[in-house]
Amino acid sequence: MKKKTLQKMFSVLVCTGMAASLLTGCGGSDSEGKSEESGEGKFAGQTLTVSVEDGGEYALWYESIKDEFEKETGATVNLEGASNEAVLSEAMAKSGYYDVLTVDGPLIPQWASLGYLMPLDEYMEEEELNDFYDAALNSVKWDDQLYCMPYLVHGPVLYYRTDLLEEAGFDHAPSTVEEYFEMSKAMTDEENGVYGTIIEGKQEAEPVSELMDKLFQFGGELISSEDPSKIAFHSQETVNTFEYIMKFYDEGAVPQESSGYNNGDVQNMFLQGQLAFACNWPYMWKMTKDEDASKVSGKVGVVAQPVANAVWSWSFGVNPDSKNKDLAIEWCKWATSSETIARLSENFINPAVRKSSAEEAEAAITDPEDAEVLKAMNQSLAQGIAPTLSTNFSELRDRVSLTLNRITTKEVTDIPKEVEECAQDLQEILDEAQ
Repeated sequence: MKKKTLQKMFSVLVCTGMAASLLTGCGGSDSEGKSEESGEGKFAGQTLTVSVEDGGEYALWYESIKDEFEKETGATVNLEGASNEAVLSEAMAKSGYYDVLTVDGPLIPQWASLGYLMPLDEYMEEEELNDFYDAALNSVKWDDQLYCMPYLVHGPVLYYRTDLLEEAGFDHAPSTVEEYFEMSKAMTDEENGVYGTIIEGKQEAEPVSELMDKLFQFGGELISSEDPSKIAFHSQETVNTFEYIMKFYDEGAVPQESSGYNNGDVQNMFLQGQLAFACNWPYMWKMTKDEDASKVSGKVGVVAQPVANAVWSWSFGVNPDSKNKDLAIEWCKWATSSETIARLSENFINPAVRKSSAEEAEAAITDPEDAEVLKAMNQSLAQGIAPTLSTNFSELRDRVSLTLNRITTKEVTDIPKEVEECAQDLQEILDEAQ
């Protein structure tokens, strides 16, 4: 898609308020060259404005530790809650108001192509980059360039009921897709309102994330990783993925209503004790331990999903119109340093985007249960795959969501035909972005 067309698209998003993500900013000095090593007071008198998700837990966490960065650099940091529309308006006006943008991964191609993100490759040391998991860096690249530094890269992990597993005679959680199906089926007890799992089918964005996990587990892709101008959805691997999903529906291992469920339903049913397994994001772990909110407290284990899973990022990127680029780059380095990421991972029990941080966080946790769960989450990142994205990924996701819902509701039963028709539509959508 040409820059003029994309600019028009984003103008519409701002005017109608339809943009879906919230961005955060971070900025530095006028210099276009590499940042020098930071020293005490090096950036004294400069103010860094970071737009953040208003009230977001990660924004609040960075707010709580920003004084360390201020002491180290001499700068003042303002973490400012702002809507996505507000950030888009400033970016299109090239005001430079926000110095660093906190970016939801699928937005990176759009923002980079519009010139709202500055390539960071030349500012980052190779040794530092090698410490990041491959999937973490791949999730913030577009067109072979590094546009952001990730602080959170995660995907759904597999939660399971330890008590139900034992009662069913199993001594381990599923490690293959075949085991996941067989164990889900065996642990379904409709009379007592317990199902093996849920495979989401609601026509919206979130269930497509789970579908991407399954697609990678069967060796498929949405967009070709070898040629990002081509859709790879029209494959036997995609057909196999949907046929596998429908085994759960056809043999009663999921509630039939799953075709209208999203991850919120997965969360609620698992916490209420109605599911043996649940694929959901890392945030749910702490909820399972809350006795006031969870009926399954003390009866939950976590493992990485079988084989593979998709991973999605939140990251910091530099606004090329910032008047404080050096300081912005320094923030991106500090906010994603090994020490900072280890602390973030330990605090939230979330995957650490850096290998050294993963080891440090796992060693620092005193609760053995939390430590084991964090290991599983870090494994999910180690085996994770960052989906190939496009500047109009949300449109592709919407079209896939339609096919997912058609198949899970059994509106269509000819899976190969539906996959082929979907793939044709997807290629037309992707071609518009070229």
